[in-house]
This record gives sequence, C-alpha cells and structure tokens, in this order.
Amino acid sequence: MSLVTTASAQTFHLNDLEYFETRGANVLVYNNQYAGIFADEKKAGVEMILRGVRVATGGGIRLTDAPEQWDVYPEVVNRTVDKSTSTISTTLSYADYDFTSVIKVSPQGNGVVVSVVLDKPVPSALEGKAGLNLEFFPASYFGTNFMMDGRPQILPHHPAGDTRMRPYSDRVPQFYGLSTFDDRGRKEYIEVQPMAVGHKLVMAPERDDLMVSVASDSDIKLFDGRNLAQNGMFVARTILPAGKTGEVASWYIETAYDPRW
Repeated sequence: MSLVTTASAQTFHLNDLEYFETRGANVLVYNNQYAGIFADEKKAGVEMILRGVRVATGGGIRLTDAPEQWDVYPEVVNRTVDKSTSTISTTLSYADYDFTSVIKVSPQGNGVVVSVVLDKPVPSALEGKAGLNLEFFPASYFGTNFMMDGRPQILPHHPAGDTRMRPYSDRVPQFYGLSTFDDRGRKEYIEVQPMAVGHKLVMAPERDDLMVSVASDSDIKLFDGRNLAQNGMFVARTILPAGKTGEVASWYIETAYDPRW
C-alpha cells in the first residue's frame, strides 16, 4: 500500500513563516515578489513546492495568456496575514490602468482556495485580458498526462500548439515599449491558443510528486507558453469577467501529500 495519498488525509495550515504547508507540499503567497524589468523570474506570486521542488509559480493577475519577458506585472501594494482565519491577502496594482485587485488564499477542505476580489470592475482596456494565472514548469511535466474535465491528454516535450496572428494594437504594451517579438514591421504579434478548456484541470494525475488539481466554476484554459518563448511555461488561466465586483474568480487547488515527508 502506498503511503502517499491525496490531501484528504492531511490539510494545509498557515505556519510561522507565513505560507501554507502540509507534509510534502507548500503553497507560498507572494513570499517572493517580482523584481526588475524581466518579469519572468519564475519565482514570484503564488507558488507551489512539492517534495521540496518548485513545480508551479507566477500565480496572480496577469494581462496575457502566457506571460513573456518584458510583459508587465502588478506591483504589490500590501500583503496581510490574518492568522485568525488563516488567510493571506495580497493587493496588486496595475497603476497605468488604475486597476487594483486582491488575491486571497486560505485552506479549505483538502486544499486551498485562491480567490480574486475587485472593488471596481476590470477597466475596459483590460477586459478579456486580465486573468488569474498559475504557471507550471514544463521540464517537470514532460511526458506526463493532464486531464481537463476528465479528458486525458499528454503534456508534450516540444511546443506544437496552435497560434494565430493578431494586430499589435490589440496587445497590452510591454515594458518601455519593448517587444519580445520581431514582427519585421508588420505590426503583429503571436497569440497562443489553449490546449484545453474546462472547469477542472489535473496536472500529472499519475505522479504523486507532481499532481496538482485546479477546479473552478469559471472556465480554466491551459496554454503552452513555449510557443512564444524558449522559457515559456504551461499556464492555467481564468479570465476575469467584465463589469463585476466582489469575488470575481475562485480556484480550489489540491495536491498529494506524503506522510513520510
């Protein structure tokens, strides 16, 4: 009998270092922040560490389906830890768009809930662009399966997903007017298309050391960011709805734990 089980036998708790842990699994919430122009440090935002290995990072509000180097990221306005409710709340701001959001993370049931709260609707310029993202390291998941609403597919070694060209005017500008894509003067950019869309994504269901489940009432899309960049990630993403305030998106995340850890 395997000693490794789903999180149903062990719940996450908020520790003295202000992140969530259970045996063999940790969830960090902006314990690390973006620093510098590159915006693709792969070690910031909401992060997941399984068996001592960081398998997911970059959780937060982003403005593209598969963030690249030089894509803008939100500034952290404040981060509060409420030990009475075991909740970590992080206020994020895109000052150029007067857009502020709050990411709240707390244990629930056998996992954690990540919710997005807005006091004002998504600005019109960011409708269909602002979304809740979480990035998974491809090298950890090469050749494993993923399931979307119970439908299995393989996470490929090489990027081969669908893309389409869009006019550059549709894109959220990158830092300082820079561009990671040489369009040879055509004023276009590449938009990746989702590998799958549904309400429950399970990464590597066959691997206890890699399994992460993300469920939501909203659509979850999975993208292969390597179609854009050599250091691209597998990205889970939920677009924030237009014209809404309060809690506008929520994910329930589970993983496996190891009582021997």
